[in-house]
Amino acid sequence: MRRRSPFPLVAVVVVAVLFLSFVGFMLFGRGDASGSPEEVIRDFYEFESTGDFGNAWELFHPEMKKKFSKSNYIQTKNHVFMGHMGVEEFDVEIGKLEKVERFAFDDEGIVFKDVRKAQVDMFYDSQFGELIVSQPCYVALYKGKWKVLWNYHFK
Repeated sequence: MRRRSPFPLVAVVVVAVLFLSFVGFMLFGRGDASGSPEEVIRDFYEFESTGDFGNAWELFHPEMKKKFSKSNYIQTKNHVFMGHMGVEEFDVEIGKLEKVERFAFDDEGIVFKDVRKAQVDMFYDSQFGELIVSQPCYVALYKGKWKVLWNYHFK
């Protein structure tokens, strides 16, 4: 009796696994920014640097969303950066991520625990010449997803 080679079966299984992995990635992507703190900060500033302020706003923590409605944020960012400064896009450098045990978000006393922070430098070629804006960016967990916060605690 002649024995069949297992190669066709193995090939079918490998192709099926690769296909299912591809379909899963296409359907679920990177998890819509529920990934690591580094990914969320990177995604936020990638959106910002290309003028996609609507998708950047979506990565804000709900406390940030109280500071800006989505339409106001998009309009203000477009007006100031794209309009007044004459910037179409900018470069971004994100510093090393640090763990922050306690972060006071604003003067009203909102405090977050177990926060991550990175210093972000944005490089603009503007009508006013080269500009660098440096801003600390914080991320805190909200319903299992890392969300962007800025510091509004000025004391």
